[in-house]
Amino acid sequence: MNVRIVVPMRPLLEAKSRLGAALAPQARAALALGMFRHVLDVAQRFAPTHVVSRDPALLAIAAQPLREAGQGLNPALEQAAAQLDGTGPVLALSADLPLLSADDLQAMTALLDGADVVAAPDRAGTGTNALLLARPGLIAYAFGEGSLAAHRAAAAASGLRFALCERAGLATDIDRPEDLALLPPGLLSAA
Repeated sequence: MNVRIVVPMRPLLEAKSRLGAALAPQARAALALGMFRHVLDVAQRFAPTHVVSRDPALLAIAAQPLREAGQGLNPALEQAAAQLDGTGPVLALSADLPLLSADDLQAMTALLDGADVVAAPDRAGTGTNALLLARPGLIAYAFGEGSLAAHRAAAAASGLRFALCERAGLATDIDRPEDLALLPPGLLSAA
């Protein structure tokens, strides 16, 4: 199975705005960069990984950069999927998963044996932190509030098999000040 990974990332100075009550802008940017580097490292060791962003500094880090043409997470992912060669699986992976491991990615891709669409929910069980499609364009990306239900509904409407991959490394994203307690030691102090 030749899975490709797409990691979308907004410009660093726009990242993690919901952490504004807890962290100054430069600290948020440093934290976002640290998590992005971790996710990118894990992803690149697992499969070819493309970064889609408007931030030249982030694109310079990426082995396979894709300059975001528009603005917004879902359009960026649609653009990236359209630019990828081939028809193999595509995994859209959030850049703020500090506990992500290769085992998480392996568990997610293994679910393609019985599913066309695999979603990794956030800790609340309402958002999607990773979405694996057996091939590009199977369903539209619907990241944002209530995305898990939207992705499940889109799969059902298209008659596609849907599976969940519930793992701590995929569920633990950092969005709110209380989430900072979930960071591995050293990641916040580096911010």
